Amino acid sequence: MAVTNDELREEFSEFGLQILNEVGDLKDKLDQQHHVWKRAENVAKHFDVSLGTVKSWKRRGLITGYKHDKIVIYDVLVIERDLFQVEN
Repeated sequence: MAVTNDELREEFSEFGLQILNEVGDLKDKLDQQHHVWKRAENVAKHFDVSLGTVKSWKRRGLITGYKHDKIVIYDVLVIERDLFQVEN
């Protein structure tokens, strides 16, 4: 069975679209798993609020701190998403 160049081009074009879609899906998945960790002082600077405000958010359960060695760090992207409803 002979295959024409046009048939091959069409088949490769379909494969190319599938690959591009899968790469896009993978990029979206990786972007969702991305974290930006900062200490409380830097979280305050990032959001242009006082350190007391960051501590208040934590006390009220609005944000979660994670202990890394002896330092508490916060995921800025999660704070943006949950507290300020910013899409990342």
